[in-house]
Amino acid sequence: MSLNNRLQLSPVGGMVKTSMKLSRLVVILAAALAVGALPALVYLARSPVLIVTDAPFAALYGPDRMKKEQSAASRALFRRVRPVPVADGAGPDIVEIAITKASARPFCVLFPRRLSVAAERYHGQFPDIRSVIIGGTTPASELPAPDDSLFVYGTDRDTDLYRAGLLAGLLAGLKQAPPGEEGFPPQRTIVLWQDRFVTADQRDLFSRGAMERDGETAVVFIRGSGEMPEADTLSCVVLAGTGVDYLDRRPRSPVVFFSWLDPAMASPEIAVLFDDSPWGLAVPAAILAGKSQNQGQIPSKILILSDNIADNGIFRTLRKSAIKIP
Repeated sequence: MSLNNRLQLSPVGGMVKTSMKLSRLVVILAAALAVGALPALVYLARSPVLIVTDAPFAALYGPDRMKKEQSAASRALFRRVRPVPVADGAGPDIVEIAITKASARPFCVLFPRRLSVAAERYHGQFPDIRSVIIGGTTPASELPAPDDSLFVYGTDRDTDLYRAGLLAGLLAGLKQAPPGEEGFPPQRTIVLWQDRFVTADQRDLFSRGAMERDGETAVVFIRGSGEMPEADTLSCVVLAGTGVDYLDRRPRSPVVFFSWLDPAMASPEIAVLFDDSPWGLAVPAAILAGKSQNQGQIPSKILILSDNIADNGIFRTLRKSAIKIP
């Protein structure tokens, strides 16, 4: 009998064979763990997106909502998204210190429009890092001029108002008639309470969206409370950057609200929120910054408050309409 055969039959040979199998198993497991851990290691190694967040905004937006947006944006971008908290009224130098403490080499830093001076200072000190101002509806002439690493993104009001009209037209069907008054109101009436930035073309887009479902819908544009039609005739009201006092009247019609308000604080009549904050626009803004696009327009992130909409069919239709483009 050969030595090899004797080893296979002996206890020592069996131990050697078992040891070899265990070694192969350990190698396979180690390789599997390495492959499984690779995405996490890549994720942690990538430079983060920082969002400068002052205290008043954080209080309005809500901590729970901010955590949800942070988690969602981190997954979408496959890189960490981190807030840079600063006190109300913090000067540009204090904001710069807070940013550098958060990360020495961030992928990009997002600033709200009210901290555009701080953005310019940070950009001057770190010109090789992308600084992004989320300008909202502020005219470009009132914001710093973009360059190779200072980017300025505004709110795409054309798309926003078209979508607001679409959603208002759908929500108008939820208005309940008073007991004993079948067919009330006789005509759907949608009000757009507009701020000074809404243009004539944007009003046309809003009307187009509002009448897409019902061509007989009446659309009313107002700029003050004295122009508001009688409450019983209203089917839906859109508050586009103004008219927040209207909510104090406890309206019976659904409301579309352009606001950064924490949904947990929203009154029952608010059915939809349009969010153009740095947190709401973090994902598209970071993607544009990654392409070195130094200016552009981004539609608001739309949040449909399902708790305030009893009709599941309407809710599903709202979600589909919220991504349409004019």
